[in-house]
Amino acid sequence: MACIRISDMGFSYDNRLFTLKDIDLNLCEAEVTTVLGPNGAGKTTLLKCLARILKPQKGTIYIDGRDLWKMSLYEAAKIIGYSEVEIPRGFNVKVLDFLSTSRYPHMATFFESSEDIKAVKESLKEVDAEKFSLRKIEQLSSGELQRIVIAKILAKKPKILLLDEPTLHLDIKYQIDILKKIREITKKHKLITIMTIHDLRLASMFSDKIILLKNGKIVSIGSPSEVLTPKNIEETYGIRVKVIKDTEVGVIVVPLP
Repeated sequence: MACIRISDMGFSYDNRLFTLKDIDLNLCEAEVTTVLGPNGAGKTTLLKCLARILKPQKGTIYIDGRDLWKMSLYEAAKIIGYSEVEIPRGFNVKVLDFLSTSRYPHMATFFESSEDIKAVKESLKEVDAEKFSLRKIEQLSSGELQRIVIAKILAKKPKILLLDEPTLHLDIKYQIDILKKIREITKKHKLITIMTIHDLRLASMFSDKIILLKNGKIVSIGSPSEVLTPKNIEETYGIRVKVIKDTEVGVIVVPLP
């Protein structure tokens, strides 16, 4: 079973004030873990540490028992797929060409192999976006482009998906479509998926595990019903709420005056 283990991790941007503090986590394959918390809590920083973009000052990240920072860049690139908060614009290229760039860790030469082409086409099929393959990136709507961003990661055939606000700028239909697709892919391919979003109800509907972060520290971690309680939400966000739990629509959080 694939797993991520984080032991006593801390990260600081200025070597004095820690943005992440004492992070201990165990994350398993075939699970969607959502990181929630107010702005500045350290959610994106946590993903960037897992993506090997930022190097923690303390602690260790293990992937399948191996220290992430003792892997080569190419080894890490093959198993980790990371998407930024903002979806890309300004690329006047076809979707197929855009997706092909993600295959670089697997390419022995500058030219795509039949395996690379197959991986790209399979990734488009995974997100139901085959019909966009010959369109230009600039011609896609935000919802369509978000599917392509996820397809670009999947074309690498990673073990780990790191998705920073995959529902940003999307209307409610596209939010649900994207989150459903993320969950389906995670289960089907036994991936370890970690994402950040701001909507507590959607997080409760599509997550196996939720992490509440505040000021770089974990307030609570567990299943949505365990974590999304009035006490935890007040401690994390500083507001009093009523929590309504529904098996069909997830956790509904109602702010109190």
